[in-house]
This record gives sequence, C-alpha cells and structure tokens, in this order.
Amino acid sequence: MPGADKRLDSLTIGAGKNGKDQDLTFSQAQTDAARMYTQNSARRSVAPQLKKGQAESDAGVQYIGLMNQYNSIISAATDPQDQMIAASQPLDSTKDLLKEARSSKSAEAYYQKIASPEAKRTGTMSAREFESFEVGRRYANTEYQADLQNMTGDNLVREQIRVQTQTNWLLLELRNDVTRGNIINGLNLASSARQEFEPVLGEKYRAVNGRLGGAN
Repeated sequence: MPGADKRLDSLTIGAGKNGKDQDLTFSQAQTDAARMYTQNSARRSVAPQLKKGQAESDAGVQYIGLMNQYNSIISAATDPQDQMIAASQPLDSTKDLLKEARSSKSAEAYYQKIASPEAKRTGTMSAREFESFEVGRRYANTEYQADLQNMTGDNLVREQIRVQTQTNWLLLELRNDVTRGNIINGLNLASSARQEFEPVLGEKYRAVNGRLGGAN
C-alpha cells in the first residue's frame, strides 16, 4: 500500500490501489495504514521529550505542563479519526445478524456485490459497514424490488413501515460527510496547536538546557 500513510482515503475507505471500491471493514494492514495516516497528519511531534534530570527542574515542570496542554488539544483533534478507525473494525456481534439477513435472496445478492473483502473473509462486518449494508440492501438494491412485489398482508404492511425510514440512507450519507469534515477540522485544530505551542516549547526547552549547562 505505497503512500497509504499520507492519504485521507486510507482512513475513509481503506488503504489500497487507486480507484478501489470502498472497504468499510478494515483488514489489519488497512488499520495500520489508517493509524499511520493519523500519526503523520495530526500527531506529528513538535518538541523532544525531556530526560529525567531535565523534567525535575522548574523549567522542566513548566515544559511538561505545556506539553500536557498541547496533547489535550491533539487528543480532540484526532478523535474523529480514532472513532473512524474504531468503527471500521470487524465485530463478532454482526455474524448472526448477517446470517439472518442473507437468508433473503435480495440481501444475499447485495451482500455479494458490496461486501468488503474482510467482511467476506471473516463473515462479520464493522459497525460502519453493517449500517451501510442494512440501509443499502433495501434502498440501493434492485433485487429488493422483486421481494417487495411478492409481499402481501402483514409482511407488506411491515415493509411499508420500513420504507418510511428511507431517509436513513440520506442521513447516513450526511453523517459520513460530517465525519469527513470533522476529520479535516481536526487537522486544522492540530495545525493551530502546533503553531501556538512549537515556539513556546522550543523556547522553554532551550531554557531547560541552558539552566543545566546544555546537557542532553
């Protein structure tokens, strides 16, 4: 996965070749690539860690305090990315739910069409992929129309109620857009934190070294 550690799509659709289909359940390699992207984009180091002797000085205590403030901002900045990675991990709890859903021919056809390689390999899906599958198999699946035509009585009534929730698909897409925006906003927040704290930390670090006679 060359360059995956510097591409946003490693986080949103899973690392891989250009033009690949989206994978909403990540393999371990895709998870590692997504974490490296987060590290490179928002968790870049702005100052060195203090050694024990440096940390115990007055200037060192102030330096550590500033680092704690900086890291608290970085935690907020990277939270959307961390949540995205967590929601892309396979869940054992989806195995039985998928088995039940795939008993429908239309759902099985949709599954074979859109399921990620990791989902097919493990028989499970991530929270992201399972949610997308549940909505999409009803509202983005032509096979579903045949099922609908064959429904009668109570089954049809129940399905008509489900159809009223079609807006879930649009809400899902909107949520994905908002999540992507949160990721980008997090990067902007991280960049602002670096601009604020890097010169202050640099100055404080020089003060620590100066008071200890330049010890490393």
